[in-house]
Amino acid sequence: MNINRKIIYILLTAMVIAGCANRGIGPQGGPKDSIPPRPLKSDPEVGALNFTGNRIEVTFDEYIQLNNVAMSLLMSPPQQNPPDVRARGKRMIINFVDSLHENTTYTLDFGDAVCDFRERVPLKGYSFYFSTGDEIDTLEYRGRVYDAETLNPMQGILVGIHRDLSDSAFTNQPFLRIAKTDSAGYFRIGNIHPGQYRIYAVDDFGRDYRLTPGESLAFSDSLVSIPADSGETTNLFLFKESQQKLYLSKSSRDERHRFSMIFSASPDSMMTWRVMKPSEIDTAASDSAWIDPTPYIYTIASPTQDTVTLWMTDSVSIRQDTMYLETRYRRTDSVFAIEWYTDTLRAFWRAPRLTPRMIEQQERINRNRRLELRSNARKDFEIYDTLRLSCKTPLARVAIDSIHLFLREDTVSTPVPFSLAPYDSLTQELVFLADLQPGANYELLLDSGAIHDVYGTTHIKGTFGLLVKTPEDYSTLRVKTIPFDPKVRIQVMNNKDQVVREQAAEEEGALFIHLKPDTYYLRLYIDENGDGRWTTGEWKSKRQPETIIYFPEKVQTKSNWDFEEEWTYSTTQSTSSKPSELIKVIYKKK
Repeated sequence: MNINRKIIYILLTAMVIAGCANRGIGPQGGPKDSIPPRPLKSDPEVGALNFTGNRIEVTFDEYIQLNNVAMSLLMSPPQQNPPDVRARGKRMIINFVDSLHENTTYTLDFGDAVCDFRERVPLKGYSFYFSTGDEIDTLEYRGRVYDAETLNPMQGILVGIHRDLSDSAFTNQPFLRIAKTDSAGYFRIGNIHPGQYRIYAVDDFGRDYRLTPGESLAFSDSLVSIPADSGETTNLFLFKESQQKLYLSKSSRDERHRFSMIFSASPDSMMTWRVMKPSEIDTAASDSAWIDPTPYIYTIASPTQDTVTLWMTDSVSIRQDTMYLETRYRRTDSVFAIEWYTDTLRAFWRAPRLTPRMIEQQERINRNRRLELRSNARKDFEIYDTLRLSCKTPLARVAIDSIHLFLREDTVSTPVPFSLAPYDSLTQELVFLADLQPGANYELLLDSGAIHDVYGTTHIKGTFGLLVKTPEDYSTLRVKTIPFDPKVRIQVMNNKDQVVREQAAEEEGALFIHLKPDTYYLRLYIDENGDGRWTTGEWKSKRQPETIIYFPEKVQTKSNWDFEEEWTYSTTQSTSSKPSELIKVIYKKK
């Protein structure tokens, strides 16, 4: 009996040890797999001629998976319905939905879509090509796509060619052959048949392989001749036309007394609105007790009119949780024509749930509320800046005789004359016009009750001090461009590639004064139309965007120093001039 128990114990122990030793399948541990899958065979073979089927099968040396193949796969020529691509074990199966054209070379570019199953290591740049005719077209064309304004490389942009040389082909027909730019903006269009072509690039949001309104685009002024130009490369400069899609992007009642409307771009005309009666919303409702709150609602628009805010001041409309507005505003239709549009907006306020104690506390805050004023006054006040005072709510009354500006010298305060810049009847910012001297110390003093907002709220006595910088705190930069061209405009850029200053070139050199000590970069553009600003391109008139050129080196300035740069820009290639520290890849927005 004891012997049998010992035998059973030994068998159970052996089974447990064996189970622990076989917890995984295949080799465990070791280095991570970094080798992508490799195609072994295909049916038909790569480069097959006279293909008449509707299915392709590729076998790899390991199990595979597909990563976002719908976005990665490019088929040339493109089809209206993309092929159905699936992974099954070690095989990739491609079924064509649309019929194939005769005597045509087809290319399937998978990008990084094919990955190994375990570690998702992609097989980069994998492509498959075949022909429905007797020969394979083998010619190719390469190039690079840049953002026209920043000269940054553009990734994920569709580049295509047309054999139809008419302008309408770009907007009415899908591309003949296509490619997509990589992370450095490069593209390669392969398997091209000899001939003359036009080449385009487009941010193809609609995935219809053509230009549609609102998409960014680029085009070459000259024809591409294959194979004569096969060894050449072209630079395409992607731009967005100044005509933007205009629509109401957001409307919200973030606070009980305020309703905002935000537009996608600046409209050419101010919107209008009116409060709707209860009977216009509900035919069973009565208008007998309704009072139109319009006279007590103030409208403030941003300088570009892309944001309009309604400030409600009467208690009746503020207490209403829901108010309906009939609005009329400008928007673009499907072909980018601007039209007037009538819309009904619901101004809904969802009151937060508060305990009685929280309600009492909020009411106490409201009773004791004071007007909160902010100023740009500070100790290091810029010598070229303007003194400003702002408020979160619209201002209704300003008593200028209760506002004082003093020059402080030791313990002596001397009044300084000033005026306020003209403003509309309602404003949220006061701009002070005064002669502020470099290195001087000033004090802005507001008597209590000098300013009231539209809710009758005022402030307590306030003081703001400022110390103006001196010319010695700045540097001066003179930029002389060779050759001199009055069309050239020079821009001083910061390390975020943002424009700090801009002015026209001058024969003796453009002078930039009062620059803060910092690292700067320079760029220029050729102002062909003379409007004093960089102008984007336009497809209708076949106008390219104005040329941008960067100064290849950074400029380091110091306090109380004068610097001068001579820039022979005519020998600089625009696409290679941008300093590397400013270059960043621009990805296509999804």
